Amino acid sequence: MKRREFLRLGTVAAALPAVRSFGAVAGGELPPWAEAKIDEAVARFRAWKGADEVVSFTFVTDVHSHLLEIASKPDFSNSRYHVLFAQAVADRAECDFLVDGGDHDYDNGNPSPENALKRMAVTKHVYEGYAAKPVLFCLGNHDHGSYPADKKSPRPISSALFGDTFNGLAEKHGFKLAFGENKSWGFYDVPGKKFRAIFCNTSDDGYYGVSVSQLDFLKKALETMPEGWTAAAFGHYCVFSEIGHWKNPNMTLFSCKRRKEFMDVLESFVQKRPNALAGYFCGDSHFDNEMELRGVNWTIFQGYGGVGRANKPWGARTVSFSRAKDMLFDIVAVKPSVGEFKIFRVGAGGPVCDRLCVFHNRF
Repeated sequence: MKRREFLRLGTVAAALPAVRSFGAVAGGELPPWAEAKIDEAVARFRAWKGADEVVSFTFVTDVHSHLLEIASKPDFSNSRYHVLFAQAVADRAECDFLVDGGDHDYDNGNPSPENALKRMAVTKHVYEGYAAKPVLFCLGNHDHGSYPADKKSPRPISSALFGDTFNGLAEKHGFKLAFGENKSWGFYDVPGKKFRAIFCNTSDDGYYGVSVSQLDFLKKALETMPEGWTAAAFGHYCVFSEIGHWKNPNMTLFSCKRRKEFMDVLESFVQKRPNALAGYFCGDSHFDNEMELRGVNWTIFQGYGGVGRANKPWGARTVSFSRAKDMLFDIVAVKPSVGEFKIFRVGAGGPVCDRLCVFHNRF
């Protein structure tokens, strides 16, 4: 990472008011509509959990916000603030960690390097005051701050800068993470639960692409995991693109480098240890979808992005909602002892959007 990147980020961040906690942002209270939806989702999670041991996390993705500065009073119609709801849910549900699936930025409207750094500073501020749980960040294709299909567009936010800025927060807060060649990919071992959470960067080699060094890291992270443990992998892009790509001929522009090799790593692992991988969880597509292929569960979360009906592939599902009156993210709970995980929708769609998956004894 270049020193000037840190200096530029520091200059931008210094001009923004620090956000140290949810209470500092929202006056200590959630909006009544948010309280009700959060409590309802957490109650469903607790009822399913029962007395069983689970590993749980919140998954929020594709916030896609133009927000360039923090207001003294939050406007909850802006999805950037909805990560604060996910933090509140993680506390109430006593989750083990949080996952941010990437694409906080929406660079089409203001793709300049200066604006990209401002948006990144805002995202940092809404997260840096939260130290109760580790947050694992997956870099999204929009988070580089470059305009999508323009290969000549500058990328002011490198993978290294993103990793240091965001996954570095977990280190700062005292959580132990293992990293690859930079902090945009790595893993977190949940204390006392024999569970390895692997976070990936699906844009570290091109707009979409996984580098050889990251593939090597992923393979080693799985192979060195102790016997009797369970893993889950996280990323932004659905590497199993057959269920994640839009039905749009232009999507060929967004093919992912080494996606087959990435899939091969996961498939080879479950062939050797069929009960040890809960699956791969991601965003990017702006719809819910899932499929099991050769022993690997691929799960996509809608998040806050949009997609036209004509562009949705087979199995894809979406829920329309107002960001001013609703939220859309999920609690995921894994029961390693029985080889199941269940997804609980927080907000739009409610229990109709809950999903149950089995990953045990499939061979």
